Amino acid sequence: MRIFSKDVLELSPAQKHLYATETQTNFRLIAKLTATRSRRILSSDDLASPELQTELAELSQFIELSYNVMPVEDVYRHIDVLSRPNFPLETCNAVRESKFLKSFLGKVADLHAFTAHRPAKRQLILAISGTCNLKQVYYDLHAFRTTYPYGKGCSVHAGFWSLYMGIKELALDSIRSAMREHGKDIDEIVIVAHSMGAAVGYLLALDLLLHERELLSSVLKLAFFGAPRVGNTHLAELWCDTVRESDRQYGRPVKEYFVKGYNDGVPSLPPYKLGYRHLTETPLYFSGGRLYHIPPSEREHGLFDVSPDSQDLRTSALYPKGGHNYYNDRDLERSTRRLAWLYENMNKTSDWEEQYYKAMIEPEEAWKSKAPK
Repeated sequence: MRIFSKDVLELSPAQKHLYATETQTNFRLIAKLTATRSRRILSSDDLASPELQTELAELSQFIELSYNVMPVEDVYRHIDVLSRPNFPLETCNAVRESKFLKSFLGKVADLHAFTAHRPAKRQLILAISGTCNLKQVYYDLHAFRTTYPYGKGCSVHAGFWSLYMGIKELALDSIRSAMREHGKDIDEIVIVAHSMGAAVGYLLALDLLLHERELLSSVLKLAFFGAPRVGNTHLAELWCDTVRESDRQYGRPVKEYFVKGYNDGVPSLPPYKLGYRHLTETPLYFSGGRLYHIPPSEREHGLFDVSPDSQDLRTSALYPKGGHNYYNDRDLERSTRRLAWLYENMNKTSDWEEQYYKAMIEPEEAWKSKAPK
């Protein structure tokens, strides 16, 4: 059977120009160096439901705000402008219909997070930023393990633990405050995060399950994208046991969704050979615009081939090279670049919108038009 793999696909000229504009690290080289390829070929039998794919795409919209390149308070203040066509949040309807609650910075390396309420979905959203400054990179590189104090034999990435401890009380207080004010309108507490933020999100979720049961009268849902490994085998076992116990003892299943992306090397870090493991037993894999379930036996692999029967061959993936900033067919780099420009320039001149099109949109259109036909 012929196997569909984008390693052998030819990029169109327009797609080549798309990738020529990248300025952020996408960890594709890391994927080649450290990610292992599963022998299990993902097929149509492994496809996630369209409803789940849509739900996770909606939740991921909050991640773009979590990086705080424009203060999230300002984003919500200018949401009508920012969601116009050709503006960074033009398709972010989940953000548009939500209500901003609170923004805060952790005491370690200024890790940013915020809470929002989605009344229509009866959800409390807590979004945690991934790495966005050099101080955070310093903690990312602290890949030695330290003791996790709440489980025998458990150890955790020392840098992620420090970042979590710096934001823990602020995050818990923000959840308590939101539940006091909106609890009667909340059925789910949803933690969303990308990259390092997802590692911190796992530690927060584990704390909620182990020590903050009074906050979990609602369902706990996790939507994590491109997460690195968090701790050792014992920590992964503690996580799985705690999740099962929540369902068995309290009748409240934890809905956990951890998505790995094609050619994203971050989920292969820190390396398996150093004793690190992923916590989730059944991750998901995003490739070619489709979302797949990964069997538990293959959860540590970072790369998968997918069979043609699972692909919609009438359309091509928007971002066929994959990488760390391309989940849910969104370009995280482009949206943050646009938000950063708007934050710096919206209030400077009366013709800022004209300047925005000249600085952001026209060059993007020019890159496309220069591509040979």
